[in-house]
Amino acid sequence: MKLLTTLVSLIILSACTTIHFDNGEPIETLAKTEQWHHNVALDLVEVSDAVNLERRCLNQEWTSVKTELSFLNGLARLAVNWIAPIWYPKTVEISCDFTDKKQPSAQTLKL
Repeated sequence: MKLLTTLVSLIILSACTTIHFDNGEPIETLAKTEQWHHNVALDLVEVSDAVNLERRCLNQEWTSVKTELSFLNGLARLAVNWIAPIWYPKTVEISCDFTDKKQPSAQTLKL
């Protein structure tokens, strides 16, 4: 019974979260990139650099930034933090508006 209570508590407390930051109206033709963002020390200290939207969008307009604690992030977090609360990854997805402009290649967006 104690094991079941522990498992249920872990599942409830490890919920995924998503935060959206939108800039203007939603646009269908977007270039999207993803990267992991890393925090340490109980999620209080950022070790990743801040996302540079001008660089990621090649000096074009950004339309949306989504910060998400996905299942994969939670799985990695659980595996590492089993020993001690060390690493807290999140996924950051950036959407850029390249309408009326030449679409960049996938290689260019992996800056």
